[in-house]
Amino acid sequence: MHRSQEDIAAAPEAGEQTTTFGPLQLSPGTTRTNISGYYWLALTSIMTFTFIPAAQTALLTSILGVPKGEQGSIVGTAGLISEIVLIAAVGLAGAWSDRLGRRPIVVGGYVLLGLGVGMAPFLGSVVPYYLARGVAAVGVAMVTVMLTAVVADYVRDTTRGRANGIVGFCNGLGALVTFFVLIKLPDIFEGGGMDTIAALRATYLIVGGLALLTAILMGLTLRGGLATTHSEHIPIPRLLREGVAEIRRPGVSFAYLSAFVARADLALVGAYLTLWAQQYGTQQLGLSEAEALAKAGLLLGVANGIALIGAPAIGIIADRLSRTDAVLISLGTAALGYTATIFVGDPFSPLGYAVAALIGLGQVSAVISSQVLIAEQAPSRTRGSVIGTFALSGGIGIMIAFAAGGTLYDNWRPAGPFVLFGILAGLSCLYGLAVRSRIPNHPVD
Repeated sequence: MHRSQEDIAAAPEAGEQTTTFGPLQLSPGTTRTNISGYYWLALTSIMTFTFIPAAQTALLTSILGVPKGEQGSIVGTAGLISEIVLIAAVGLAGAWSDRLGRRPIVVGGYVLLGLGVGMAPFLGSVVPYYLARGVAAVGVAMVTVMLTAVVADYVRDTTRGRANGIVGFCNGLGALVTFFVLIKLPDIFEGGGMDTIAALRATYLIVGGLALLTAILMGLTLRGGLATTHSEHIPIPRLLREGVAEIRRPGVSFAYLSAFVARADLALVGAYLTLWAQQYGTQQLGLSEAEALAKAGLLLGVANGIALIGAPAIGIIADRLSRTDAVLISLGTAALGYTATIFVGDPFSPLGYAVAALIGLGQVSAVISSQVLIAEQAPSRTRGSVIGTFALSGGIGIMIAFAAGGTLYDNWRPAGPFVLFGILAGLSCLYGLAVRSRIPNHPVD
């Protein structure tokens, strides 16, 4: 098998002492403390990322006083602002990490996350809340880029696949901690005698404090110095020119479409499924905001628990079948799960939990399989531009999910955002079936 110069450089030389961490072979200069700090980063980052959209409905109602009929639009606008800021900040975070090292970017990202989360429940109106979401989004961008960059620095190429598998497990575990622990805290605090506002503020301060403590921990555990691997920073005009030009390849165009749907799935679950569940809990079941938030956490926990279980399965499917077929199965599952929401009246009914589980499976399957497909179909000479355009397609999907989703939620029905992307997933699946025979089942040169 042909090996690149980068792979050869990453392999240990004969007689060289290699530090291991479980099944992983660490790169020279990386200690077990460094890699342990990295996996704490993978665990806690997703806890914070998922908490922000999951807890915002209670904040909008109890602290900002936003009427229920306007919350879909507010959620959509906040998500849209966050995604625009994130897209703008990602490239800068990568470039500065190459110049300053990974550790300062991770620490700075967590500080901004902690500040954005911690200040949110102390703001008196929607516009300052948007500002807090923007601050947190810069932190999300910085930490997200480093999740990919640090593992490339710390682990040899021969075991990098397993290293990323552990990252996926940490992400899934972190999401479960959010839904089964963090967003139940307001209900626990209210049971201890706090009023609703104080309970929410205490919860936000705990999560913001966790981010600030993690910033300190990252400063103590991550490796210092400049990066050992560097990514190519492609100007946006060139990225778009080269990335769009490759749409003529059916495999690339199908991967772009799958990214558009898959990334939007993440936004829909985090923002609108939580909003739907919590509003139903307060309006139909007579629960307090804290009780409804805790009950919504169980529903989101089911979706993410199934995603955690399904992630290895879709990886096996992608290895045993063609990458294209794996994406087709994933998009079909997502389309079925999202369109089925139109039949759900009570999100806490057995049907509601079943649909949530199907949504979780479709979400993780589409994300993983689309990434595997673009890695196979991106031509080597324009790989950076194609993968960058792939990421941009996902960002556009998220922005449309928030922009159109809020309007559909407020003016049609809570299932509106899900039905929209269920239809788009179905159309993407039909396109994939139409071009399937023209997509090569091997890496493209």
